[in-house]
Amino acid sequence: MAKDILGEAGLHFDELNKLRVLDPEVTQQTIELKEECKDFVDKIGQFQKIVGGLIELIDQLAKEAENEKMKVSG
Repeated sequence: MAKDILGEAGLHFDELNKLRVLDPEVTQQTIELKEECKDFVDKIGQFQKIVGGLIELIDQLAKEAENEKMKVSG
């Protein structure tokens, strides 16, 4: 009965019987979203490393091609 009244007021008890403002379902969704965001940030970091390596490789190849052009025209 008391939990129903508190629930209607937007207050909930967690598993440790602490009073919370957020609904337990919303809290769980927030935790899941936080984990998904962390995974996304990790994947973006990996992507940036891969792209950075690719850019370095392309720059190196461009310099080598430019050197060969200079040899041919010189």
